[in-house]
Amino acid sequence: MKYLRNKKEKIDFAIVGEPSSNRKVGDEIRIGRRGSMNAKLIISGKSGHSAFYGSYINPCTTLARIISKLKNTRLDSGTKYMPPSRLEITRMNVDNLSENVVPQSAEACFNVRFNSKYKSSSLKKKINRIISMIVKKDKCKYKIDYKVSGEAFYTKPNKEIYMVKKVIKKITNISTKFNCRGGTSDSRFLGSIPRLELGLRNNTIHMVDEKTSVSDMKKLAKIYYNILENYF
Repeated sequence: MKYLRNKKEKIDFAIVGEPSSNRKVGDEIRIGRRGSMNAKLIISGKSGHSAFYGSYINPCTTLARIISKLKNTRLDSGTKYMPPSRLEITRMNVDNLSENVVPQSAEACFNVRFNSKYKSSSLKKKINRIISMIVKKDKCKYKIDYKVSGEAFYTKPNKEIYMVKKVIKKITNISTKFNCRGGTSDSRFLGSIPRLELGLRNNTIHMVDEKTSVSDMKKLAKIYYNILENYF
């Protein structure tokens, strides 16, 4: 993509060969994908002996309140092709060997799968507002590091997408379905270019013996060839 940009090449439409098909080649087309964002949150309080209430600020309590609030906050109601954005806690850790001493800090990691209603930047702001409000009330401090695996994207069904649908129907006699299922994909590197994902079946995806049949490969090649003929 960097090479093409440097060459001043403009891409009008792209087909990404992700294994988007389910039971039969061409039965599903991805017209979008949810974004994925990971975060590591560290809450800092004030350590102290649990017998002396008021001498410590418990980061565990604050972290628990934050997790509860994040889990009970409805991020959105989803879109036509994408489910509601969802936050899941993936790890919690307190580095404390004592049973009666409040620790200095507590941390948690979470992942958010978000739909096309959000950019990662706006999602970060929303999450940070929730965390800041609770941390301020509890007189703690926090640090959060985000890592965005991919932004959400969606291509509204257009003439190219409907053309591909007709080609698949002609070759396979299947009426393909549009969806945005699955995790992130290589499409995330294409920015805002209109695109779809059409490829082999995903029944053995990421398995040790990932494979495909020759007949599926030939069928997909025929679909691609007809798409090129129709497009140009």
